Amino acid sequence: MPPSSDANVPALTTVMTALGLAPHELQIFDPAHPRFDAQRPLLVLAPQFEAARRHLVLRYPADLAARAASNQDASIAAVEALPPSADAWLLPALAPEADVRGLAGIRGVVERLFGPDGCPWDQAQTPESLATYFIEEAYELVDAIEGGDVDEIREELGDVLAHVFMQTSAAQQAGQFTVEDVVEYISRKLVRRHPHVYGDVDTDSPEEIERIWEQIKAEERAERATRHPEAGAVPESALDSVPNSAPSLVRSDQLIGRAERAGLGAPPQTARDQLAIALEDVAETAQPDAIGALLWAVVRLAREADIDAEQALRGTANAFIERFRGVEDEARHAELDLADLPSERRQKPWSDLAAPAVQEAAETAEEAQ
Repeated sequence: MPPSSDANVPALTTVMTALGLAPHELQIFDPAHPRFDAQRPLLVLAPQFEAARRHLVLRYPADLAARAASNQDASIAAVEALPPSADAWLLPALAPEADVRGLAGIRGVVERLFGPDGCPWDQAQTPESLATYFIEEAYELVDAIEGGDVDEIREELGDVLAHVFMQTSAAQQAGQFTVEDVVEYISRKLVRRHPHVYGDVDTDSPEEIERIWEQIKAEERAERATRHPEAGAVPESALDSVPNSAPSLVRSDQLIGRAERAGLGAPPQTARDQLAIALEDVAETAQPDAIGALLWAVVRLAREADIDAEQALRGTANAFIERFRGVEDEARHAELDLADLPSERRQKPWSDLAAPAVQEAAETAEEAQ
């Protein structure tokens, strides 16, 4: 914000004149709110030099030519060598591809790639064609999070963020919506769904917060139905927000939870009873519907145990990979094909997948024999 003190007006006018800065270009560094658009000229007044310098070295190339104003004259200096004795510094506007630490920068880069003078491959993309890549990037992010490598997490988050701008750029090119529309929607939604933070609801109970969240979602569904009566032939359901494309274990878990919270209540059978029935059905006929019912019962059992079924299966799959690779290494060191290892060694990755308690019981029974 420009200084409001009358004592600063003549000095500011002098600085702007020396730097040839028009009033509409005025963007002054404010240490209280050190966010600025690096794709516009940035003016830093002498009292803010110390506070600004650490931000400038992050946002601008060290050898970038900036301007320093002193006594109605202006000189050129690299960003890393801006003189502390000046009255003001003027940082030039960066091109989007040079504004590497700003969201406006990545947005500008992607929008150019999708624009008329951009990349032919990007220009040929549609929201549908990009969706597959987005899912791949999301899974790679999950892998990085599970691996705990901070550098990989940062890189994969960057790939996901790029895809957000790819989708909004494609939509903007088609005249559908802009990134500002997306930001407005999610900002309003987060504020609306957190009345205990932004409103007058006074609670810190997680259960009450979840109840309020579901109530607000129900009100949103009703409001959408009012705004779009043409879609009223099929009334909105409490399950509509569960994405069809989600992994089946995740989707099943969400469907069960949403149905229960919507008022359907708990199933008449316990998860263990349903699992036992499903196992009997699969033993008789291993048909898709029987196997589906078995997996559904497993998801129910996981929910009752407060276990994420998708994460549990991912953990087992990762354990299998590790054990399989161990057998591969053993075969490699023995200079044998995997199939030529003794059968008990090749059985190890399969048998080791059992839970520790199950393994212990099996080993005890084997010793007893």
